[in-house]
Amino acid sequence: MKPVFAKVLEGFETNIFVTREINRPFFSTEFHFHKECQFTYIVKSEGRRMIGDSLDTFTSDELTFIGSDLPHVWHNDSQDLNINHAASSMALYFEPDKLISTLSLFFNTSKLEQFFAQSQRGLIFHGKLKNDLKSILQKMISSEGIPKTILLLELFQKMLNSQEYSFLSSPGYTNTYIAKDNEKIDKIFRHVFDNFSKEINLEEVSKIANMTKHAFCRYFKTRTQKTFIQFVNEVRISQACKLINEDKNQIGNIAYDCGFNSLSNFNKIFKTTKGITPSEYKNELLK
Repeated sequence: MKPVFAKVLEGFETNIFVTREINRPFFSTEFHFHKECQFTYIVKSEGRRMIGDSLDTFTSDELTFIGSDLPHVWHNDSQDLNINHAASSMALYFEPDKLISTLSLFFNTSKLEQFFAQSQRGLIFHGKLKNDLKSILQKMISSEGIPKTILLLELFQKMLNSQEYSFLSSPGYTNTYIAKDNEKIDKIFRHVFDNFSKEINLEEVSKIANMTKHAFCRYFKTRTQKTFIQFVNEVRISQACKLINEDKNQIGNIAYDCGFNSLSNFNKIFKTTKGITPSEYKNELLK
């Protein structure tokens, strides 16, 4: 999946920040990145998201913060595409350099700059901080002028005075995508998202990408910083975690529903990916 460079504030060059509210049948953006930082609150939807090299499922009531030039996408499952208004979200975008330049006229912005640097791994909020930021973002959507700017500063104050967030991408992650990337990776990602429950062989995806198997493996690893097999397994494990969270079916059934051909292989890959076994994961949820 190629990350397309996007100009979020195009047409709003004089604005330091903008808010947007989205209500669509499904999220339709490509894997992309932009200079602007982005808060995203998922009001209603579920599926899979990629932020940097992080791949996981997402559900309603999720709040994330994406740093500058960090590739990302939210992808709805194919079976959800016929549901009207299945994808609803609120977002805040701001140009970090322009914001820092403006705020530095009033106070020391070093702490804020440090946070923005950390956000280049992507953040997901939880606990009281998530609820506080969500409430502020909701108010910003319906505000204008000075009240909206005051809410922006309040949001930053809350964010800087709490550590109720987790990093998404791995330490040291960098955006390795280049402008000449075409749609090869985009097609492969969507093919895996829609077919992870079936057998996906390397020859099949290489043909979709119109490449030899060897060339495709090298291309995929260079762009995503992981092997194709590792990516497929991460998609399957993320779905397994979703099903375990929903308490659907026995673990053995979940393994086969997610595309694994044996329970032992599922247990092994689950532990490698999550650090614990599926049973231990389920027990942690029950505590």
